Amino acid sequence: MTFLTDQVIAYVTFVLPIWPQLLVVDLAALAVMIFWERLDPRSLIFWITVIVILPFAGIVLFALFGSTLYSGWRFKRKSGDDERFFKERPDPREGESVMQRSLRELGADVSTEGNMVRFYWNRSDFFSDARADLCSAAESIYIMARRTPRDMDVLFETLLEKTRQGLDVRIMTSTLWFGRTRGVRKLRKAGARFCTFHNPLYSAFMKKSAYRNMRTFMIVDGAIAYEGRGAGVRLEGPSADRLERRFRADWLHGSGEDMGVRRTATAPIAGGADVQIVSDGPDLFESSPMMTCYSDLIGGARESLYMSFPYLMPNDELYSSVKLAVLSGVDVRILLPRRSRRWYQSWNSLAAAYPLMLAGVRVYFADKSLAKCIMVADRRVVSVGSSDFTTRSLDLDFNTSAVVYSRDVAGQAADDLLREAEGAAECHPEDYESRSLSDMFKIAVSRMLMFFN
Repeated sequence: MTFLTDQVIAYVTFVLPIWPQLLVVDLAALAVMIFWERLDPRSLIFWITVIVILPFAGIVLFALFGSTLYSGWRFKRKSGDDERFFKERPDPREGESVMQRSLRELGADVSTEGNMVRFYWNRSDFFSDARADLCSAAESIYIMARRTPRDMDVLFETLLEKTRQGLDVRIMTSTLWFGRTRGVRKLRKAGARFCTFHNPLYSAFMKKSAYRNMRTFMIVDGAIAYEGRGAGVRLEGPSADRLERRFRADWLHGSGEDMGVRRTATAPIAGGADVQIVSDGPDLFESSPMMTCYSDLIGGARESLYMSFPYLMPNDELYSSVKLAVLSGVDVRILLPRRSRRWYQSWNSLAAAYPLMLAGVRVYFADKSLAKCIMVADRRVVSVGSSDFTTRSLDLDFNTSAVVYSRDVAGQAADDLLREAEGAAECHPEDYESRSLSDMFKIAVSRMLMFFN
């Protein structure tokens, strides 16, 4: 107790002489936060509390982890620049569904028909197909990822060979250095182009987990694409061309180089499925296509709704949608990892799952890493991409998903998810209610850290 008393006295002794100056700085920071920042009410209350409790130090924490002013300045121009890549949109089809139309009007791409789609539950499953597609590449290979994957060694030599053959090979990552861009130096030496989504200085030293480019896809010759992290889909047809436009728009943002658009669009394939590329990010400001996509899938489900995410922390709107679905008789199941990338994420997921379990949602925790972002509605529509089922990811990250309108593909995704859930442990409300005092403390601390996720 004496030790704590001494620390408190030392803190007060340090702060007291400069308290008027700190008060002015805090009031200025609060004014900026209230009138200029774009924060939801919970985040606003949280950061006001931090700044009041920790004078000046709270301002530093807010600047690193909570401020949205950067997005307003940096991404306003990006939104306008993106239009040049998507203004040549094909006319909407007469048979366009309500979901396809609402997503398009909110900023998602148009839905294209005539796409051959192959679903992969595990990312390692598509390496053989991806390598074959890379070997057959004749013009270009474009890759976007948060960081160069550690399990990409299987494809690295093929990429290196294609670069030496003179193909246009470009790689974009969200961050730079510190093990995040493995192998890029060797590719650049061979002639590949590389840039980060943000400018190099920001990418190298960014501390807060906001404005991350979570988009993960690869495009070959504008005709074949792979989309998703953890799980994925192989797209062959017009949707690959639309995904390449997304890469070219982001390349302009990251490098300043305008690649233009491909002169010849990829033709539809007879008997192919409808696919809609949904991209989201803070550059869209008030629009939120990805959250609308999840809301439409949840609200449109009539029989079953299956999903798997690495982390669970939805906002109130998504919470209500899931509860309404299960109360309407929909079979809702959520598959989550028992251990997440950060220790507090799994505890947050458990706390967030409890109200859903009370409503009747079946929740499973697997003893393995699950970085999959999948939602399947009625075995007829499936979303596969990079967006977590969390408020921060939907509000502050750049994500892209492929929404596939196909019973065959959606059915396979549902079967794979259920098969994985069979080997996982189902969590029940009484399991959460019987948690120990230690677990209760961990959950309480984790919920305070959710804004830093």
